[in-house]
Amino acid sequence: MRAPLTELDLRAAWHRLRMVGDFEASMRHRAVRLVVESAARAMQEREQVRSRRAFDVKRSAANDLDE
Repeated sequence: MRAPLTELDLRAAWHRLRMVGDFEASMRHRAVRLVVESAARAMQEREQVRSRRAFDVKRSAANDLDE
């Protein structure tokens, strides 16, 4: 099971989705909370994939991998 998202993560997703309105009032609605949580998790996964993909191609071609 995944670790629970912090309020900071949810607020960051709220802003990245360019949502308008009162964050606190909106989070009381289950459907809105589920959508924001889902988006936050998707954003976190994309960041992790990008960071894994960001490596030096020349070093990889030379089999010089420091992990």
